Amino acid sequence: MFERRRDYLCERLREKRVDVVLIDNPSNLYYYTGFTGGEAFFMMALSEKKGYIITDSRYYEQVEKECPDLTLVKWENKGSTEAIKEVIQEVESVSRRRDRFSDIDNESKEDGRPDPSKLQIAIENRLNLELYLRLCKRLEHCEMRICSDAIDGGRMVKDETELEKLQKAEAIGDAAFTHILDVLKPGIAETEIALELEYFMKKQGASKLSFDTIIAGGPNSSMPHAQVTDRKLRQGDFVTMDFGCIYQGYCSDMTRTVAIGEPSDEMRKVYQIVLDVNQRAMEQIAEGKKCSDIDALARDYIKEQGYGEYFGHGLGHGVGLDIHEEPRFSPKCDVITKENMVITVEPGIYLPGRFGVRIEDLVVVKKNGYEVIKIKQRVDHHIGIRHAFFYKRVLTIR
Repeated sequence: MFERRRDYLCERLREKRVDVVLIDNPSNLYYYTGFTGGEAFFMMALSEKKGYIITDSRYYEQVEKECPDLTLVKWENKGSTEAIKEVIQEVESVSRRRDRFSDIDNESKEDGRPDPSKLQIAIENRLNLELYLRLCKRLEHCEMRICSDAIDGGRMVKDETELEKLQKAEAIGDAAFTHILDVLKPGIAETEIALELEYFMKKQGASKLSFDTIIAGGPNSSMPHAQVTDRKLRQGDFVTMDFGCIYQGYCSDMTRTVAIGEPSDEMRKVYQIVLDVNQRAMEQIAEGKKCSDIDALARDYIKEQGYGEYFGHGLGHGVGLDIHEEPRFSPKCDVITKENMVITVEPGIYLPGRFGVRIEDLVVVKKNGYEVIKIKQRVDHHIGIRHAFFYKRVLTIR
């Protein structure tokens, strides 16, 4: 699996006339090597498809167990910069051949092409600035180029193993939602709810949270990314819960908004609009759609209902090893959807100082439609759940 991913990366980077790739983002490290440790670098000489893991003594044994097909480079007391330089020197004699890109007929005579006299190193756009400056100073004969589109791009489409792990992570989150319904009541603090969700998800097999849990009750729910406070829930509150967990490296993400006591007519109206746009957007998802078009459909509908100024964030984002990945349902993302991309659909309406509503589902793009990552229940179902019931599709806790 990891070798196949590296082969695909080689193909994409060779099209860009790259000799070596340097990766230090932990998610990309795992995706291409299987290494689950901490501080390390992955390098690969594309001409030979030879890979290296550069790290210190804390991870030597772990690299040998998890990445037996890669060369371990021990940086010991020389530091990471010097270790990276040594790898460059090792592969340079092969990679610096003048004809190394002769098989790629792609704007070979156009201005702005890579300097063939310099070794071309692909890096991520998140490379630490201090390290980048050190490498520029030590590797004057090299040219470092940001190639995040190629490095990250392979992760947008999930394979079956990844989909299974995402499914399990989302199932844990769904079970946590069912559990928390018995906990929600007037007088319980946001902090208590967040703690109970985390405890429950870890008991179900999650290793950690996908992100800091958002529990926003009453007026706090008008802030899309509100910080958890010690405010206690009150009768008539909407409470928005945005939470997720990590299972074997893969994230889940879901948002549910429920009412404590009897919601007002306006609360019901806003909830219904958000639910409607959530479903309308999902119905448009299929392979071959432009992400910005899906976002526009949702945004336009909310605007038509008179709440356009109260929906400021994007409609959704990719989920995988990271909680926020490409592609995104946003006005600026023109990525064309492909089968097995996994993206959230999370419209919201936020009335400052009053209340907010967000409903978020995790979907898999299919050739002719979509699939919601399977969960046991959704807040738009007319079914009873223990001490909760659904009234006009608003989940009300009494």
